[in-house]
Amino acid sequence: MIPKIVSFGYKNYEVVNKKRIAVCKTCGSKITDGDATTSNFVRHLKLHKERFEEYQMNKSIINEPQQPSISQFLDSRVGHYSMTHPQQKAITNAILSDLIIGCNFPLSIVENKSFRHFLTVLDSKYSPVCRRALTSKTESLTEERCSKLKTQLSNTDHVSVTVDIWSDRKMRGFLGVTVHWIEKEAERIQLKTNLLACNRFKGSHTAERICDQFESICDEYNIKDKLDYIISDNAANMRKAFTVCFPSEQEDDDDEGDHLDDPELWCDLTLEDQQTVDAAMAKKQRLQCFAHTLQLVVGDGLKETKVACPSLSKLSKLSSLLHTSTTFKDVFDSEFGEQKGIPAAVNTRWNSTLRQVKAVLQCDHLKLCAVLEKAAHKELSFTPREWNLLKELVDILKPFGEATDLTQGEKIVTISAVVPSILALNHHLEKLKPQVRFLSGLVGSLQVSLKKRFLGIFINVKMARTQNGITAPFSDPVYLKAAVLDPAFSLFWVEPHVLVNRDIKAEVAQQVKELILQDAAETEQPVPLVDEEEQEDLGEGLFAAYHKRQKKDVGTTPALQLSHYLDIAEGQAALLFWALNMKTLPSLFRVAIRVLAVPASSAPVERVFSHGGLILRPHRVVEGRSGPHWTVTFQSPGARRLLLIRLPKRRPHTSTAAERSECKRREPFLPSAPSRETKRLVILPQTWG
Repeated sequence: MIPKIVSFGYKNYEVVNKKRIAVCKTCGSKITDGDATTSNFVRHLKLHKERFEEYQMNKSIINEPQQPSISQFLDSRVGHYSMTHPQQKAITNAILSDLIIGCNFPLSIVENKSFRHFLTVLDSKYSPVCRRALTSKTESLTEERCSKLKTQLSNTDHVSVTVDIWSDRKMRGFLGVTVHWIEKEAERIQLKTNLLACNRFKGSHTAERICDQFESICDEYNIKDKLDYIISDNAANMRKAFTVCFPSEQEDDDDEGDHLDDPELWCDLTLEDQQTVDAAMAKKQRLQCFAHTLQLVVGDGLKETKVACPSLSKLSKLSSLLHTSTTFKDVFDSEFGEQKGIPAAVNTRWNSTLRQVKAVLQCDHLKLCAVLEKAAHKELSFTPREWNLLKELVDILKPFGEATDLTQGEKIVTISAVVPSILALNHHLEKLKPQVRFLSGLVGSLQVSLKKRFLGIFINVKMARTQNGITAPFSDPVYLKAAVLDPAFSLFWVEPHVLVNRDIKAEVAQQVKELILQDAAETEQPVPLVDEEEQEDLGEGLFAAYHKRQKKDVGTTPALQLSHYLDIAEGQAALLFWALNMKTLPSLFRVAIRVLAVPASSAPVERVFSHGGLILRPHRVVEGRSGPHWTVTFQSPGARRLLLIRLPKRRPHTSTAAERSECKRREPFLPSAPSRETKRLVILPQTWG
């Protein structure tokens, strides 16, 4: 007996060696299947969407106990939208953008019977989209957005990136790269942030392998020659990786000629060409992640402060008790309410300890002691001294938390806050020295570590001496330039927080001005004395020279622009300020959009990993032997983040019926044993972390 689907969509049916063979009526492809199955015939017919939908309709008609007439069938179809109907398209696009992308649902949800029934209730005229059509739309959208991103990057001259490596719960490594720049759009400017890649990274995390994969990502988007700064954590393999990528930063001059077929070519360069080469070589600096470094500072301080250990140990046990004992949790909730809690601390995030201390201090001390005694955990009660010590700890560390949050934003300028934050923290610790009662050792340790790990900043503001043969961390001039070119900070931080005499403060301010003017001079564009339309009128007039002089003198020099900028900077938001003043301060504007686009930390790429942990939960992913691979990833401020995950091919014979059944039980939305490469498009939420 010929199966219904074969008789409907195929011809030349025959059975050879217990194999069913037939030719597709639509495309002429020869399809083979087992003598007891029709899955290959069904799968192939699904490629022809309209033909398969026709088969489904005929099948439902045949299964009706009382088959309707042809006229009744035609009348029922008249009530449905066509595939090109605006409402049909709108609902399909909403499923893709709001559910698959916005809510991060798997593509297979459109195959779920309950979901399809929901769609018919939502709009009875809507024809539910099939998974294959939705997959096709996601691929088209991915290609469209990726092409748009490459076009955007081709139109900018300077970009910076953040790079990091992450391992999921199954210890599979991923290399993530985000790109950042400021884009001018008509009369406004916008800070752009895009995720270039989050690719599977197998094997050892050596510097050479990191460098190879990073370079391939840069080549794909053609940004290697536009890179200004690379922000990564302080891991040794990351530091070495970008020395391998850009060896000109570290190698001696004697070795550079070895890379040329003709070393004499260096002698043929003109002065201007040599300056161009030097400028290119000076780019691509690796910057340390500000948040990671500040984490190390606080960690250094807490390690050296033994007096706080008993209090923090009790607090940790109390938090653990709340998360493990239902009996204690009930007693605690009855006293403080269900909304009150004490979060667990994370060793790699010092601010989680700060949040934990703040949470316990929000509880009444006497009530908390009574609850602990009632629950037979009196040993965890805090003495008055320990309670006051925790309050003092919050007073000391609270500004560190503010600095961390301030420099981890995504849609705001962050690098400009680095210098003011570090100098303000140092000033904060100086003021606390005569005030603290219990944690004077912590204050001293924090200040020592702060000056050590951010030595470059203190050297640049002349609060520390240069150490011969050592490259001080955070010594790059970009931090000073960014602070001054952000009108929220300008030079306001010099007077209160640079703890030197007035003459040296004036030297620091002048030094920063010279750095900015030097960059402005390099980007200066020649301005014609007169416009072309005015050339004929002013060329031979009696007072033509007056007009030329006036045209030349009005606000064209970088020095005049800098002076004017310092006069009008009054704490405005950076992006809005430069959008309003891009024409009046053109030389400074070109410097500002370059330095202010640099992120202060690697937080953007770490937020990607945070959401990656949700995406790659075991019950969400069906994968092949080589694991998942994120091939196309991108996002932009104000828009959702797309992330295309490719799962490697799986051979049909590698999974048994029992395995497929188990797969269906664990994830009803995912098909078992896909024969072709499975792709899932998900979108990260609009706000990260």
